[in-house]
Amino acid sequence: MAERFVYDLSRKTFLSLWSYANPRNSKGKELCDVLAVCQPHVIIFSVKEVRLTASGNRDVAHERWQRDAIEESVKQLYGAERHIRSTTHVIRSDGTPGLQFPSTADVMIHRVAVAIGSEDKVPLGFGDFGKGFVHVLDEVALRIVLTELDTINDFVGYLTAKEEFCRKIREFVQIKEEDLLALYVHNGRRFPEAGDILLTSEDLWPAVQKKPEYQSKKVADRGSYVWDQLIQKFSNDILSDNLEPGSSPANAEMALRTMAQEDRFSRRVLGKAFAEILEESRTTGIARMLQAPSGVVYVLFAAPRSYERHFRQAELGNRCFVARGLHPSATKVIGIATEQYSPQGYSLDLCQLRLPTWTAEQQATMEAMQADLGYFVSPRKSVAHEDEYPESGNIN
Repeated sequence: MAERFVYDLSRKTFLSLWSYANPRNSKGKELCDVLAVCQPHVIIFSVKEVRLTASGNRDVAHERWQRDAIEESVKQLYGAERHIRSTTHVIRSDGTPGLQFPSTADVMIHRVAVAIGSEDKVPLGFGDFGKGFVHVLDEVALRIVLTELDTINDFVGYLTAKEEFCRKIREFVQIKEEDLLALYVHNGRRFPEAGDILLTSEDLWPAVQKKPEYQSKKVADRGSYVWDQLIQKFSNDILSDNLEPGSSPANAEMALRTMAQEDRFSRRVLGKAFAEILEESRTTGIARMLQAPSGVVYVLFAAPRSYERHFRQAELGNRCFVARGLHPSATKVIGIATEQYSPQGYSLDLCQLRLPTWTAEQQATMEAMQADLGYFVSPRKSVAHEDEYPESGNIN
C-alpha cells in the first residue's frame, strides 16, 4: 500500500488530472510507481517498501536495506527518465494514452525515491547517483513536504532550490528532509548561503511551525483552497468526458495547467476573489478582472441565471479579449464564468486566451468592442495588499 500512499499524497498536491499511478512504458511494463506531469515539469516517484531485517551485523543489514530500498529506486528513476525523453505521451496503467510529455528541449525532470521501512534507523543518502540528482525521502518526510508545499510550483521550487543548495555542501551531519524544509521556509523560500558542512538542531521544523507568522499564514491560506476546488471540478469534467459539446479537452487542460501553476500564495488571492464574486452575485451579475502575482490575468464573470449559457460563454471570451488589451504586459488571460449564486449549485465555463503578441489592429478591435459592449469601460480599481505571512510579511 506504499504506492497508494504516495499516489494519494500526489493527487492532493498535483490534483487528479496530472497524477498517474503505475504508468507504463512502450513495452507495457511499469515505468514507475507514480508520475506527475504538468508542463514543463515531470516528477517521477519510485517507491520501495523494504523491511529492515534484524541481523547480527548492523552494518550489513543497513547496507542491504539501502541497496534494496534506495539503489533499486534510483535505477528505476533513471530508466523512467530515459523513456520519457524518448516518447511523446504518458501511457496509463490500463494502456490508454494520457497527457503529452513536454518537449525534450523544455522538460524539467525531478526524481524522487521514496524509501519506506527503515524505522528511521538508516541514513537516507541523497544527491547525484551518476545521472542526475535524486531526492530520497521516507514516508514521514514525504508527508511533511507535500503537505507544506502542496502546489506543483511550490514543490518543484523547493526541489530545484534544494538541488542547488546541496551541491555546494561538502558534508551533512545528522540532517533530515524536514530540517532542509525548515531552513527553506525560515529563510523566505530560499536556502541560506551554503558552507562546507551543514548541521541542524533536531527541533528545527517544529520550531518553525510554532512561529506566530507561520500559524497566521496557515489560517490565511484556508481561502486558497477554493481555487483547488475549481481546478478539481474542471478536471473531473475532463476525466469523465463531461465537457460541453464542442469543448476541447486539450484546450481545457492548457487553461487548467495555468491555474494549477499558481502557487499557494497566489491561490489565496485568486480564491478570495472568486469567493467574493459568488457572494456579490447573490443580488446581481458581476464581472471582475485581476492580475495574479504570477502575472496571468484572470476574468471572473457571474451572469444572471436567465442568461443563456452560449451567450455567457461568448461574453466571457469577449471580456478576456478586452482584458488582454488592457494589460499590455500579459500574454495570457484565463476566463471563468458562472451564474448568480444559488444553494443548489452553479455551472462553470472556462476559456484561455493566449496572445504572445498584440497588434495595433487587435488594439483597435478591442477598443471598438469595449466602447460598443461596455466591457470594463470604467473598471472598479482597488489595491489589495496581501502578505504571505500576515503578521509581519516574512518569517524570522
